[in-house]
Amino acid sequence: MFSGQDLARDFFANYLPESVLGQLDLSTLATTTDSFVDDQLRAHFSDLVYRVNIKQSQPAYVCILLEHKSHQDRRVTLQLLRYMIQMWAYIDSQQPTSEYLPVIIPLVFYHGTTTWEGSTRFKSLFDATAELRQYLPDFTYLLLDLSTLADEDIKGDVKTKITLLLQKHIHDPKLVSQLADIATLYHEIPPGPDQIEFLKVVAQYLIFTDKLTKEEIKVFLDRATSGKGDEIMPTVVEEFIEEGYQKGALVKAREDILDGIEIRFGQVPNEVTESISGLSDTMVLKSLLRQAFVSKNLDEFIQALRKSKN
Repeated sequence: MFSGQDLARDFFANYLPESVLGQLDLSTLATTTDSFVDDQLRAHFSDLVYRVNIKQSQPAYVCILLEHKSHQDRRVTLQLLRYMIQMWAYIDSQQPTSEYLPVIIPLVFYHGTTTWEGSTRFKSLFDATAELRQYLPDFTYLLLDLSTLADEDIKGDVKTKITLLLQKHIHDPKLVSQLADIATLYHEIPPGPDQIEFLKVVAQYLIFTDKLTKEEIKVFLDRATSGKGDEIMPTVVEEFIEEGYQKGALVKAREDILDGIEIRFGQVPNEVTESISGLSDTMVLKSLLRQAFVSKNLDEFIQALRKSKN
C-alpha cells in the first residue's frame, strides 16, 4: 500500500512533524528503485525508502526510511542504524565524488495491540556514564503509534484512511464489523483502474495477515464493490482472493524453509536466502521444506537446493 507514491505523499503530509515538512518538497517524493539492504537484512526489513528534495537548497535530498512494526521491539534503533549505515554506504558507492551524504529520517510505523513503550533514542540501548556516552553515536526516530489514535483522528485522503484503519484494527477481535465501515469508505474512491488495483492490494493484505476466513474476505469485497457503476464482477472478486492465497502460500513456504534451516544449522547464508526467495514452484518448496529437516548438514541441503533449480 505504501509503495504507491500518491498514498505515501499524503501519508507523510499528514504525519510528519511540521518542522520536518517545512524542509521538504513533497511534490518530488519518489520511492527508490534500488535496494539498500543485503539478503540478511532483507529478512527483517520492509525496504521502504523514499527520496525527497529539500526546499530552497543547493541540489540535495533526504531519504525517509519507513519501518513497519506490529510488535514491540526495544532494539528497533539498532536495526534502523544498521539499515541507515547500509544505505549511506550504498549511496556513497554510487556517488563517490559527492561532498555530503543525505540525511535519513527514520520513521517507525507501529500498529500493535499495546502502546509503544521505551525511548526513541539510540543511546537508550546503553548503560554508560556521562563520560563514556560522548563516544556513542545517537539519533532519534519518529514514531507513529496507531494504538494512540482514535478512528476519527486518522487523517489523510480516503486511501490513506483505509490503509491506516485496516492496520489499526487488524488485530481487533471485532475486525469483521470494522470492515463494514471501511467498505463504505471505499465507495468514496473515484471509479477507475486505480480504485480496483487498490482494492486488490487490500484483499491481499487481509489474506496475508490470516485474520479472516475466505468467506469473510469475500463479504468485505462484495460490500466494497456493491452499488457502483464500475462494479467489479464476482468472478474478479474470486480472482483477487485466489491470487492472494497463492501469493500468501508461497511467502509462508519460503519463510518456513528459512526458519527450518536456521533452527537446524544456525545463520542462513546469503546464497540460500536469495535462491529460496526466487522459487515459486510449490512442489519444489514442499520438497525443500522436508529437506531442511532431514539433511545431515547445511552442505547437504545446499546440494539439494542446487539440484532443485536445474
